[in-house]
Amino acid sequence: MNGWEWTAFAFALLFMLLGVAGTVVPALPGLPLIWLAALGFGFVNGFERVDGTFLIILLVVTVAAEASDHLARVWGARRYGAGKAGAWGAVIGALVGLFFLPIGLIVGPFFGAFIGELLAGRTLVESVRAGWGGLIGTLGSMAVKFVVAWGMTIAFVVKVL
Repeated sequence: MNGWEWTAFAFALLFMLLGVAGTVVPALPGLPLIWLAALGFGFVNGFERVDGTFLIILLVVTVAAEASDHLARVWGARRYGAGKAGAWGAVIGALVGLFFLPIGLIVGPFFGAFIGELLAGRTLVESVRAGWGGLIGTLGSMAVKFVVAWGMTIAFVVKVL
């Protein structure tokens, strides 16, 4: 690699590490940032080391992990007894939580599922249980995305070096 490529590699790696942090720090778009860093390096490198196939694989992994993020909230709430109202509440709570970063993304699914279940006529205990499930789903999703982010970063480093 020439000097520009090493510089691009260093910047890509820096952005990827920010992306890894973004899987637990809600203000950063973790996995999309990692994918964009790989794409940026590909442009600088002329797509020799990071080719289209690799980028498509990373994109599919990114989209799948981001989609599973929302599904995990629903699964968690449903697993702990939430009905449709609680499951939708967990997703809506996560979206509303975006306006109250960073804590909103963690407690939003809890309160969303909790309020959804209360509005559906469930008891306080059932609603708290559904909210807890939404929170568990969110935390589980964060853990999975953290591991995926490291995997994507390591795959990039192996591919380039």
